Amino acid sequence: MPITRTTMIDDDGSGLTGTILNNAWLQTIYNQIDAVTGGPIVNWTPTDASGAGLVFAGAVGGYQVIGPLVIYFARLTYPATANTATAQITGLPFPSNPAYFTGAYPTYSSVPVVLHHPVSTTIIHLQTQIGGGNPNNALSGGQFIFQGFYWKA
Repeated sequence: MPITRTTMIDDDGSGLTGTILNNAWLQTIYNQIDAVTGGPIVNWTPTDASGAGLVFAGAVGGYQVIGPLVIYFARLTYPATANTATAQITGLPFPSNPAYFTGAYPTYSSVPVVLHHPVSTTIIHLQTQIGGGNPNNALSGGQFIFQGFYWKA
């Protein structure tokens, strides 16, 4: 990533540049370092996107943005439900970029699932292990801890 450079200030009359760095130039470097090392971890709450109006127990999550990369994690427990709508979670901070791969992985799941984060969305699908849609009732009472990443659009 190119850095736009400005003239350095010769503050001591030595004829050498670089004694004091121009603040605008220095700020540019700091901003680029911050973009690479990532910002703070921000809280987000996973919510039901299936249309069933489910409320997840103990739903907590967080994400961190590092340049265009978003890394997220969450924990939640599905409520007891007989609803058969396709299980989906939303609440991610940015839609994903359709040009890049996204990944989502369960680290603990009391009900076997495969996570899928479709491009250009803020939604995570909790699919069956063969890749089809899981109905909410198949996840009833299930506990899930997961993490993922994507490039923001």
